[in-house]
Amino acid sequence: MKQKLHKELQALFDFYLKQRQNPPAEFTHGTGVINNPSFFKVSDLQRHLNNPLLRPEWVHVKLNDQRIELEKSCFYKTVQGRKLDFMDKGRLNNEINKGAAVVLEGIDILDAGVNDFVARLDESLPCVMANSVVFFSQQENEAYAGHCDADDVLVVQLAGKKTWQLFKPQQRRYAGIQEQSEQQLGPVMHEIDMRPGDALYVRAGVPHRCLTKAPFSMHMGFDLVDNSPTTAEIAGEASNQYKHACELPYEPPSKVIDRYVGILKSSEFQQALVEATEYKRGEIAKFREMLGRSAAVRSLSKFN
Repeated sequence: MKQKLHKELQALFDFYLKQRQNPPAEFTHGTGVINNPSFFKVSDLQRHLNNPLLRPEWVHVKLNDQRIELEKSCFYKTVQGRKLDFMDKGRLNNEINKGAAVVLEGIDILDAGVNDFVARLDESLPCVMANSVVFFSQQENEAYAGHCDADDVLVVQLAGKKTWQLFKPQQRRYAGIQEQSEQQLGPVMHEIDMRPGDALYVRAGVPHRCLTKAPFSMHMGFDLVDNSPTTAEIAGEASNQYKHACELPYEPPSKVIDRYVGILKSSEFQQALVEATEYKRGEIAKFREMLGRSAAVRSLSKFN
């Protein structure tokens, strides 16, 4: 049974659905989609960062364009022959005090309400497992340089202000999209000031760069990651089938290609792709349901 969304997340989901019904060529900026966001505050970010089980894999910290290696702050205590890992938060705290930007991954794992929202995003697209990430930045310090994403991105500004610079759309791709130079980005086509409650929907392949001109900014991003069968998976299965029904020897490459393409276009292969996609959708839905169950232990409440 679906959980009712937090009213603010419902408003954000309604904004998102409008974008999917009539997708923009590049982006859509919605002002005041949420009135005074409260579903995730700076205090919530601090609470998650204070989790004693937090590991460096969850956090990306950057100061003055340099990544802070939190792995060097990891220690363990041996208890009954087992290593209990933990991270010294002193380094993280000091870097934030110096003005560092912090990215916390896996918000959909940490927050059951956000997981319910992300589950709606998953269901709305053919085969997606979305990610939820919080970005906290301070003046003149950003977590990431200009880049573009391989999938569409939904963003909501939670606190502070952030300026987004959008550039001319590029060919969607997986390679060469991170840390783009000024030459690769080209001229700024649009500049948007995001204030608390504003939402932004950015299409795949649209380069963007964020600037924190105000004292601080915090926004949450949702990566709508396409989990449809990949070209590698498709080619792997087609190659496997080709091994069992290949072209005659000594034929020119063109005939080999024709037979291989014939496998790809066959109704049987196309149906198998449909079934593989549906299977992935089912597994994603099970994962979301599991996250909902794993969000909290309530069985001890009866002893309080």
